[in-house]
Amino acid sequence: MKNWIRSGIKIGQAVKNVQRLRVILGVFAKHGFSDVAVRMKLERYLPSRWAVLPEADHQLSVPVRMRMAFEELGPTFVKLGQLLSTRPDLVPENFIEEFTKLQDTVQELPFEVVKGVVEGQLKRPLSEAFKSFSEKPLAAASIGQVHEAVLLTDEKVVVKVQRPDIDRIIRNDIALLGFLAGLLENYVPETRILRPQVIVDEFFRTLNFEVDFIVEANNMVKIAENMASFTGIVVPKVYKSLSTQKILVQERLEGVRVNDLKALDAAGIDRKAVVALGAKAFFKSIMIDGLFHGDLHGGNLFVLPGNKLGIIDFGIVGRLSERSRDQLATMVMALLTEDYENLCYTYAELGSADASIDLEGFQREVRNALSPYMGLSLDQVNVGRVLIEATKIATKYQVKVPGDWMLVFKAILTVEGMGRTLDPEFDLIAMGQELIQDLVAKRYAPERVIRDLSWITRDTMELLRILPRQLRWMLKKFNSNDFALEIKSPQIESLRETMDRNGKRVSHGIVAAGLLIAGSISLNFHDERTLFGYPWVSVVLLTCGAYYTFRVYFRT
Repeated sequence: MKNWIRSGIKIGQAVKNVQRLRVILGVFAKHGFSDVAVRMKLERYLPSRWAVLPEADHQLSVPVRMRMAFEELGPTFVKLGQLLSTRPDLVPENFIEEFTKLQDTVQELPFEVVKGVVEGQLKRPLSEAFKSFSEKPLAAASIGQVHEAVLLTDEKVVVKVQRPDIDRIIRNDIALLGFLAGLLENYVPETRILRPQVIVDEFFRTLNFEVDFIVEANNMVKIAENMASFTGIVVPKVYKSLSTQKILVQERLEGVRVNDLKALDAAGIDRKAVVALGAKAFFKSIMIDGLFHGDLHGGNLFVLPGNKLGIIDFGIVGRLSERSRDQLATMVMALLTEDYENLCYTYAELGSADASIDLEGFQREVRNALSPYMGLSLDQVNVGRVLIEATKIATKYQVKVPGDWMLVFKAILTVEGMGRTLDPEFDLIAMGQELIQDLVAKRYAPERVIRDLSWITRDTMELLRILPRQLRWMLKKFNSNDFALEIKSPQIESLRETMDRNGKRVSHGIVAAGLLIAGSISLNFHDERTLFGYPWVSVVLLTCGAYYTFRVYFRT
């Protein structure tokens, strides 16, 4: 009985996925992308009415129509577009411009639904957890919406409530995206440079964290601890006893959005002080902590009384290992000293470039692309944009830059842009240059060298411990009667297929020759049974010989 129920659920899910696939393909067809579905061999899944849907306005560009399709398809595709807007190394600039316009335009959840989610998660009535809870949301987004509330202790908070079943909807859509990405790579070769399946995998990892509010709460707590030395940086307090995977209760920050210049000036905010504070905290989070806010923009930053800077929305964070932080410091120093050779070598290293990479060509293109910036003062150069331009060139040379690095570059670009809006004389790199130089110097500090040597010593000792055993096992295997050495190579596989094909040709050629010779000889024998005036045996033999000759020259 249980197996029947489980099978029924799987069949129902498959039917729903096919229905969703039809919707996705129908929307893309509506916006002028039906040819892609046809090339992917999915025309049978196009809705029967797709051909009579209103024609997409061909006056609109492809990026605009793509953005419109993403908006119509809902939360998963809006989030995908937002992710793609952070990947200028993969997506052309005109698509980036459109995808940055994607906003979470969704209907507000009815308060009864919100109340049901909160009470279901807390397992108690709303009145037992909150003194008051605003029925009108502060904001509504694709994953959840935010409400103001007051705790029983009179503390003002905001409650982030996840939409019911949104995790299942996103999970199903991502499964379909993975399926479509595979077909794109197989049937639409020009998309392979974008690495659709890699993008979907990265998207799944990012969104999987974003729909788990426990992860976001932990991010907030960890970053707050890291920022403890900056008294002017405020990360909202998390109320863990009231937070779950689907609701997040945090301190309410009351301030002015960092991009509201008129309100900042009216409040008497010292813009230069705020910018300097934010820049120093930003560099520490990236270069020292290796844990940083991955979605910095004007809506997530607030200026609080006393020139303090409040940061919210930690659903997306980036992480850099110590080695990655060393590489980033090297790259920035290479830019400052115009050492493009070192810059390219660092790119090749972090992107796990193939040994066949044309480093000279890579360096030449980087030097030509960045030459307009040579000689400019630091306050005239947007380092984030320079790094992104270099990354685009790296992609052309098959250097696969990890997603977290693009979060770093985009964050640098955003922080520089916001900083110069608040303070035209803002110079991000000049503020962080001393820290970067310290990091480069500390790489060779005695304690760092000793620590690295201890790791090397430990690994070497471990290798020496297991090496005799491994050698003994290999020699024993080598001396055994059933020893076989297997070599795998695409070239060897191709050679094997060619040899198989040629072997078939030879065998078919021998058969064809034998049949033709036998048929010719049999013409000399007299037989009363004829076919078309010739002995029937001869006709059969010559026909079979002609058939195998055809196979030799036209089929094998």
